[in-house]
Amino acid sequence: MKHNYSYTLFSLCLAGYGLISPSLQAADTNFVKLLDNVIQYQPEQQIIKGIQEQHSASQSLSKSLLAGDIDVIIHHENDSLTDNDNYQNWQVGIEFPIWLSSQKNAQKRITSSYNQEVNAQQVYLRWLASNTLRKLAWQYKNAKIELDAAHSSLKKSRSLQQKVKQKVAAGESPKLDFLLAKKALLNQQNNLVHKQSALTIAKIQFQKWTQSQQPPSDIEERPRAASSLEQHPKIRILMAQLSLSESELQKVKSLKQASPRIFLGAQNDKDRNSENTSLMFEVSIPLGMNPTYSSKMAQQKRTIYEKQALVNREKLQIEQKVMQAQQALASAKQSIHFSREQYNISRQALLMSEQAYLFGETNIQNLLLVQQQTAEAKLKFELAQAYSGRAIADLNQISGHILGEK
Repeated sequence: MKHNYSYTLFSLCLAGYGLISPSLQAADTNFVKLLDNVIQYQPEQQIIKGIQEQHSASQSLSKSLLAGDIDVIIHHENDSLTDNDNYQNWQVGIEFPIWLSSQKNAQKRITSSYNQEVNAQQVYLRWLASNTLRKLAWQYKNAKIELDAAHSSLKKSRSLQQKVKQKVAAGESPKLDFLLAKKALLNQQNNLVHKQSALTIAKIQFQKWTQSQQPPSDIEERPRAASSLEQHPKIRILMAQLSLSESELQKVKSLKQASPRIFLGAQNDKDRNSENTSLMFEVSIPLGMNPTYSSKMAQQKRTIYEKQALVNREKLQIEQKVMQAQQALASAKQSIHFSREQYNISRQALLMSEQAYLFGETNIQNLLLVQQQTAEAKLKFELAQAYSGRAIADLNQISGHILGEK
């Protein structure tokens, strides 16, 4: 109850700041469609196949009338080497264990637990795929923003170089100004090459996972209300594994008394005067005094305690991560306001510096410095907007929301 209360409290606080709107869609439809491609590329999908095979094997066992393997027993007696009374005895039959009702029910419960684990694993892997898609899309968008900023800075550097070239040709500025402007242009060209490389890498990674050339134009999500911790994909898979261990504990309990064994066969007795054939039926009932029972029970209980502790620890970590993501989102929204103000001031300063340089009131070094600061301020403002969108995606991911699900 403590975990659920805290988790809900975080959601209410977020709503109080106006940062969540449960009724809004989480992401654009075209963006969500890419999720299936990411899922197909997931190496972890092999895990589901393994669990499904375990489920199928457990289901076959629970439906079987036999609790184990069938033994074929052949018995023969002959006194030819001893009394030589021409006595012979043949016994042929099969022996097999059968379920006790408690054992049958325990096995059915294990089968049900495997089915729950399959469902939980599918949800969990879809959640992991959502995380992958979100990261790839925002990495691409950030790289695109930085490349566009590099193009813009290069364009401004070329424009400035032309103006400086004209002033130098008119004798209004020294040749050093042209060299400094050209140096700044070369720096911008070098920066553009690095940003193009970064975008190419992001594009290759996105294409590899999604089989799409680039993300849709709209990848932004809306903050969503935190759901119950028990519905979080990570908690669901851990709870499913805990349930499986509890089912296995019930099976260990049911095996305190071993399964009864039945023998069905035929016997032939033969001596000098007669020969007789009869059918045989035999039941072997264990007394339930298995000396390894206590140690097996203790080991299985330890496994359950460890998995329960893992569930509780994960709940605490999720609560902490959600709170951190909420703070990161609030900080990102504030950063947009401050970076916008800084960019507006930088633009005014650049305009004044350009006019001052044209009238000879300042040198080229000051103009290049202001131009660089303005470009950096613009990039910070654009990245701040992107960081806000990324922070929303991170919050939805950490809260356990899968892309495309309401």
